Amino acid sequence: MPVKLAFLGTGTCNSSGKNPSSLAMSNGHEIVLVDAGGGSYHQLSRLGDDAFHYKKISTIFITHFHIDHISGIPDLLWGEMWDHAGRREEPLTIVGPHGLKNFFNDRVMGFMGDYPLPFEVKLVELDDRESTEGSFFRAISYHLEHGEFSTGYHFDLGAAKLAVTGDTGYCENLLTLLGESNIAVMEWSVSDFTKYPGHISSSDIVKLIKIDALPEKVYIVHMYPRQGMSIEEQREKNRELLGDKSVGFAFPEDLDIITLT
Repeated sequence: MPVKLAFLGTGTCNSSGKNPSSLAMSNGHEIVLVDAGGGSYHQLSRLGDDAFHYKKISTIFITHFHIDHISGIPDLLWGEMWDHAGRREEPLTIVGPHGLKNFFNDRVMGFMGDYPLPFEVKLVELDDRESTEGSFFRAISYHLEHGEFSTGYHFDLGAAKLAVTGDTGYCENLLTLLGESNIAVMEWSVSDFTKYPGHISSSDIVKLIKIDALPEKVYIVHMYPRQGMSIEEQREKNRELLGDKSVGFAFPEDLDIITLT
């Protein structure tokens, strides 16, 4: 089967009508999540696609440990513990940057109270340029600039080479990650022409276009609209800025599904 990508959450920590950050990839047999913002576990059931049945979750990649990227993990674990169709028994793998083990043991497990997990959770910490493999992908971690433990991922899916930036500022590793990919899911948080630490602004987008650093298709997520604007109005402003370059950009909605391979 082809590998599909579903946008479970394209929003931010702000209340905007969009779920916070989460993607899901599926080859029809298993699901890999990239980040798990609030509600991501339940978004899977709203997709209406059997390739994304929640029972197929095998792995979660975490770009960094901010709430809008991880708050759905306790929700997922609790749901898998008490599923009416039978509690999970298969191991769950969670991949993330340095600090993952402390994050999981000290922060996530506190939500479970006195209830031990009935399944194994395998924790895999990746340093910069380290890799891991699954049944239908190879993933390489690239340390990015959004805090000490932030990372993006390059997913080799055969013909598709997918970059997922998570949150990041402009940096050399971002250029490398994008340059090795033909598809990117990328943040564009700040809609002005300032240098904004830890996030991509409009000035960064223009610079990336000028130096031809972007892959042929870019899916923009994680936008903070200007005060008084809706997400839809902000998207139109961004498209106007891109001009004839907008053909290579897409602004997905929550629950959109695309085919990667």
